[in-house]
Formats: sequence, C-alpha cells, structure tokens
Amino acid sequence: MICGKNCPNYHKINNIRQEVELNRIEELSNIFKILSDATRLKIVCSLLNKEIRVSDISNNLNINRTTVSHHLKTLRDNKLVKFKQIGLEKYYSLKDHHIEQIILQGIDHIK
Repeated sequence: MICGKNCPNYHKINNIRQEVELNRIEELSNIFKILSDATRLKIVCSLLNKEIRVSDISNNLNINRTTVSHHLKTLRDNKLVKFKQIGLEKYYSLKDHHIEQIILQGIDHIK
C-alpha cells in the first residue's frame, strides 16, 4: 500500500489507484527506472527543446559516443526519444512534450 488511511492524501491516492490500471503503473515505474540512470537523464536533459546529433551529445556531455548510442537505444526502445536520419547523422529529440514535462517538473521539485 502506498498510503494508509491516516495519510492526508489517502482518498486522492485511492481514487487514482482505482482509475489507473495496474499495467499502467508498471509502465510508469519502468519510465522512472530508465530515467534513474544519471547518464540517460543527462542525455534527456540535453534534448530539452532541441534536436541534437549523437556526436554533439557525446561532446557536450564528455561521454564516449558508443556509450551515448547505447543509452539512446534504451531511450528509443522505451519511446522516450525519437530520431531522424540526415545523411550519416542521426538527430535525436524527445518523443513528445510529456517527457519534457516530467523532467521540468522534477527540476522544479528539487529547486
């Protein structure tokens, strides 16, 4: 149980729990697991409001290009980022505005 009856948010949480299917909670948990990796989170933050090449992500974050590509594949497989290919270069961006909002809300929370 997330919150007992003495919890001030019990009714709100209980209502949410009833509205959300269990498999959706598992999907959400998986997103947070993926974003819990500091390198992946840095990559996602570097994609806020822009498209960027793999080589630029690697250079900006001072991370090996192979490592960046590996993390981008994980992010792509989990529908957090997308890419378009122009010539030999892949340009990555966030899949949709929801991912950006999750990150921005998290940043606001820790301020």
